[in-house]
Formats: sequence, structure tokens, C-alpha cells
Amino acid sequence: MSDTWNLDALYRGFDDPKYAADMQRMEQGLERYKDTVRAIRDGGAPLTAEQLAGLLEQEEALWCVGADLHKFTQMRQSADAGDAAAAANMAHLLDKIGTVAPFVAQVKRWVCEMELPEPAQQPQILQDYAFYLGQVRAEGAHLLDTPREELLARMQRFSGDAWNRQFYYYMSFAGAELNGQRKTLTELRGMARAADTATRKAAFEAELEASRSVEQGVANALNGLKMEANLLAELRGYGSVVDMTLAASRMERKTLDALWSAVEDFLPRMWQYLRRKAACMGYKNGLPWYELNASAGGEERLYTIPEAKELLVNCFARFSPDLAEMTARAFDEDWIDFYPRPGKSGGAFCRNLSNQKQSRVLTNYNGTLDSVVTIAHELGHAYHGQQIQDHRPLNRTYTMPVAETASNFNEALVMHGAIAAARGPQRVALIEQRLQDYAQCLCDIYSRFLFESAVVEQCRTRLLSPAEICALMDDAQARAYGDGLDPACRHPYMWVNKVHYYFQNLNFYNFPYTFGILFATGLYRSYQQRGAAFVPDYKRMLRATTVCTVEQAAAMAGVDVTDKAFWQGSLQVVDDLITEYLAATEPA
Repeated sequence: MSDTWNLDALYRGFDDPKYAADMQRMEQGLERYKDTVRAIRDGGAPLTAEQLAGLLEQEEALWCVGADLHKFTQMRQSADAGDAAAAANMAHLLDKIGTVAPFVAQVKRWVCEMELPEPAQQPQILQDYAFYLGQVRAEGAHLLDTPREELLARMQRFSGDAWNRQFYYYMSFAGAELNGQRKTLTELRGMARAADTATRKAAFEAELEASRSVEQGVANALNGLKMEANLLAELRGYGSVVDMTLAASRMERKTLDALWSAVEDFLPRMWQYLRRKAACMGYKNGLPWYELNASAGGEERLYTIPEAKELLVNCFARFSPDLAEMTARAFDEDWIDFYPRPGKSGGAFCRNLSNQKQSRVLTNYNGTLDSVVTIAHELGHAYHGQQIQDHRPLNRTYTMPVAETASNFNEALVMHGAIAAARGPQRVALIEQRLQDYAQCLCDIYSRFLFESAVVEQCRTRLLSPAEICALMDDAQARAYGDGLDPACRHPYMWVNKVHYYFQNLNFYNFPYTFGILFATGLYRSYQQRGAAFVPDYKRMLRATTVCTVEQAAAMAGVDVTDKAFWQGSLQVVDDLITEYLAATEPA
């Protein structure tokens, strides 16, 4: 068991003959696909079901090889932003992929225009892709004409993708001095759970310094990406960037509205928890930002990697043996890159390698229980990937909201299991840690949604300076945290260190976390009530997330996510934890 991941299941390196062969295979496949589309177009006749079946088979082949090449290259970049070979290969890969975009757009137009035969008379591949083709028809209404689609595709690597690369470059090397040592921004953020206040405060101040050192470059990236998002929403005929995001998420606006309405009503209750935590720590005006993740249980236990494995395998085995088995494989077969280092991307993520029936996880592990829970979260994504890996290739993509279901469910398994087994001060400490998670996904994520909404609106007409962006972040935090957070010590630079703002064609990557934790909380309640009978329904729901809408997937678990009452029911679980926490910490 190593503390870095092994990517050999994909390629041994960029000099691996298999990498070169797959690149050649992809390039040849792209040319063959373009030639096929040209031949159909030049023939002048409408697209037939048989021709569409052939095109889908070619797209499947391109998806498989392209996914391996892209994921390997992206993971190499994430592990080392200074990897010049990864940067060069990613540029080449995106350039090649970009050439096929107008041809894919043309096929989508044909799909929108054609009359398919009855399902029983269709080739099997069309039946297998019925939902996918329905989504293509929905998206087709927002396609531009062929020359503009081609121009947008060719500009990808020079526009939003370039801003994304700039963000990663700045973030990977941003840092500041702390106690005479140079620390990366990732390392400084990891010290938010340090055992003593002095360290947490010093790390927070150094984090602000590190953020200021890169603020202009990162602000340029944020402006560029959100201005591009506004332009795309306008060109494609969406009412807003949020509407464009919801369409891509296969989620209805009334679901988002029901979610945020329930959260807004509940926020004052979260502020009660934050104020009590502040009082317990000796603060009178709410919590300073650097104390949000402070442990309430004194010195925190640290877990070695083998101890983390044992904890997770034992916990997951009580839910489902296949989840425990996959978790053991992740540790034993070096799926996980654990520790922070200069040049490594911050945060954590999981990449499903569906062709290999494996996954890879990047974390910045520091040994705390919170870090162990982060691994559990990312392995939830891996478990979700395991449920969908036998779908046909174009049916293996789930959308942002449901993407956070299995990850948050894994967190619930670990944390609620630990709470149930604990007594006395340890139980209170674990409840407080779980409330930290909920505060993150209710207060902080809501602040991110408010912030991104404000940035997108402002970027419709002008560029924002770093100071203006900081002011928008401060205002969003004031609205989301209320009097639970000390107004003299909020975090105006939270926009600098969150990669979620900097993905091209992936805006508002924030509300899915709130959706995910509250949806998973509701599912966990169902598991508590139903026991083992819940597990197969849970797996079926995860498998269905790639071939239906968010609302349809939720309905398979007996949930109506458009109904505010569902979200209020999930929040009742949080309310119960707050009640117990307030009672246990009542001043004598």
C-alpha cells in the first residue's frame, strides 16, 4: 500500500507505447467520424436509424479511448502542476477533440429533425440510448448554426480552458511563510483543524497573504470564465447561466427553489449552533472564520493510513459487503494519492475509470477524522461509478446534483455510525463535527451560490477587480452565516481557493453539495427504517442516475425533491443534532 496513486491501469507514462497507440486510435477515429458525417451530409438524404446507430457506435469508441487519455493527462496535471509533458499532451488532446465538436453538433441537429421508427423496429443501440437521444433533442433547441459551433469548439482551449489552466497554475504554487517555513495554500488550509487556536489563526492569516499574492491572476480567470458563461447562455437562448446549468443537470428549477427555500428558513437555527460554539470557545460576537472547523473535543486523534482503511472497511461492511470490498481495493491497489505537496492540486476528487472498472482518488490527507471522512466521500463517488460502469459508454455520465449522493451517503454512514457508538464528551464532539459538515453545506455552500450569482450578474457588463470580488464574497457570507460568524473575521478570499468556480462549461458547482448532503440525509433515514431491504433500492437508484432526470431518480427512492417538505424532513435530522448539542453545552 503506497501513499501515492498508481496510474498504470491507464498508462505507465506519456512515453508508454499504449498511450501513443491510443492517441493514434483516437485521432483516426475522429477522422473516420468526420468522414462519415460529411458523407451523410453530402448525400442530401435525411439521417436514417441505421446511420444513427453507426454514428453512435463510433461515438462509443471515441468516448472510451478519449476518456482514458483525458483522465490520465488530467490526473497527471493535478498531481503536479509543473508537469510539462502533461500540459503539452492536454493541449494536444483538447485541440484534437475540439475539431469534432461541429460534426457532433450536426448529428445532434439531425437527431432533432428525424422521425425515429417505433422502438421495436429500432436497432438495439437506439433502444439502449433512448434517454440519451431524448436529451440530445432537448439540447438541440439550444445549438447554434454550424459555423458558430465550430468556432466555439476551436476556441475552447484558448478561452475558458485557458482560464482554468491559469487558475490551477496559480493555486498549485501559491503559498506564504508560516513560522519560518514556506507553506503551500493547500497546506495552510489543511491547518484549519489544528489543535490550538494560535496555529489556526496564524495559518488563516498566512492563507489570506497567499491569496493576496495571486489575487489578480485568479480574478482574471474568474472574470473570463463567468463572462464566457454569460455569453454562452445568451447565444444558446437560455434565460440565465443558472437555467443553462439546470438543463445540463437534468434538474427542474422548482427543485432548486424548494431546496433553497427550506435552507433559507433553517439558517437561523444553524446560527444558533454557531453562536453556541463561539460562546464555548470564549467569543462574544460569533465565530471567527478560523474557528469554524476547530475541534470541540480537545486534542484530536490522528489516523494512520492503515487505521483509516480499517475504520472505513469495518463501517461500510455493515452496510454492504461490496462497498467494503471496493474500499479495501482502493487502499491495497494504490487508487489513492494521499498527502499534500508543492504543485499538487488542493482539495479532493475522484475519477471513475469505467473502462478499467476502477477509480482514482486525490486527497490532501492530514490524519484527522475529517480527512478520513473525505476519503469516504470520494470513495462514495467510486461506488457510484461501480454501479454505472456496465452501462453503455454514453450512458455512464451522471449530473452534478446526483453526483454528490453516494459521496454524502458514505459520510452519513461513517459519522452517524460513530455518533451512535459514542457516549459523553466524545459523542458531543462527534455531533459538533457533524454539525460542521452541515454548516459547510448549508451556510458556506449557500454563500457560494449567492456569490457566484452576484459575480455572474456583474460580469454581464464589466470586469470585476479583486477588491470588488472580495466585497461580493463578504456580502454573501454575511447573508449565509448571519450573526453566527464574527463580522470582523469573515473570509473575503474564499473565491481564490475553490476550484468549483473555475471549470469551463460547469457553472454553479455549489448547490449540488447542499442537494447531496440533504438528499443523502433523507436516504440515510430510510436506511435506518428499512435496514438491509434499503440497499438494493439504493443501488438501483444510483445506477439509474445516468439514464433519467434528477426528479425521476429521486422518485425511485420514494422521494419528491420538488416538494419543500422533503427538504424540511431532512433538515429535521440537523435540528435534532443541534438540540442535543445545545443541551449538552448549556452553561452551568
